[in-house]
Amino acid sequence: MIQSQQDKTGAQPGRDWMLVVDDDEPFLELIVSAMTDDALEVVTATSAPAAFQTLDQRAVAPLLVLTDVLMPGMDGLTLARKLSARLTRSKIAVMSGNLSDVSWWPADLRDLVFLAKPFRMTELTAVVDAARAEFKTKL
Repeated sequence: MIQSQQDKTGAQPGRDWMLVVDDDEPFLELIVSAMTDDALEVVTATSAPAAFQTLDQRAVAPLLVLTDVLMPGMDGLTLARKLSARLTRSKIAVMSGNLSDVSWWPADLRDLVFLAKPFRMTELTAVVDAARAEFKTKL
């Protein structure tokens, strides 16, 4: 019998992963289909509690967490703040289709990467590449 290289969390050894948090499931499906490849696994969550549950199940931190700003329950900025404290090696990015001006954000969040929806997959790929480079330097 051939054993799977996946552990009980679904992670594959040597494969980077990113977490995308958004309550828009069709959008999540689009990101998964566009960004998943042999080197990157895309994991999704539809809420902040689901994101924390996913992170608790993984042994390795994600390269990147991309969260929508406007979500029911905990908003994306609050989630980003909590994740920044918890995931010191991971890049945290936020996205929104309703906001374009980040000048009103709290000072501790103004350095986050921001993607305005709709964005091009090349923009997201650039964020993933930057996250991968930063992640490797923080070993």
